[in-house]
Amino acid sequence: MSRINATLFLFLLLLAIAVVHTQHRSRRLFVDLQKEKDHTEQQIAEWHQLQIEQGLLTSSHRVEEGAISVLQMQLPKGAQSRLVVLGDGPTAVAQIPVLPAQSQAHGLLALAAVGSAPLSAAGAGHQGDQ
Repeated sequence: MSRINATLFLFLLLLAIAVVHTQHRSRRLFVDLQKEKDHTEQQIAEWHQLQIEQGLLTSSHRVEEGAISVLQMQLPKGAQSRLVVLGDGPTAVAQIPVLPAQSQAHGLLALAAVGSAPLSAAGAGHQGDQ
C-alpha cells in the first residue's frame, strides 16, 4: 500500500505543479492581451488624429493659399476662359481655361466632356461661338 500511496502522492504533486504552471501562463497571456488591446486603442487614437490633420492640411482653402503663395498661381480672368456648351442638360456646360497662345493660333484646343454627349473638335468650336 505504501508504494501505491507514494505513487499517488507523486502524481498529485505533479498535477499541482501543472495547475500552478497553467495558471501562471494564463495570467501572463492575459496581461499580454491587455497590453495589445491598449496598443490597439492607442493606434486607433493616433489614426484618428492623423485623419484630422490630413483633413486640415488638404482643405481647399489651404491648398488654394499654397497655390497662390508658393506656386504663384492665380485664377483665370473672364477673358482667359471660354464657356463651351456640350449639350442641353444642366451638367453639360464646362468652363475651360484658354491659354493666350492657344486662342490666337488654333482657336479652342482643349475640350471637356462633362455631359453624356461627346463632341468633336469642329462641333465644339461652332457651339462655343454661339
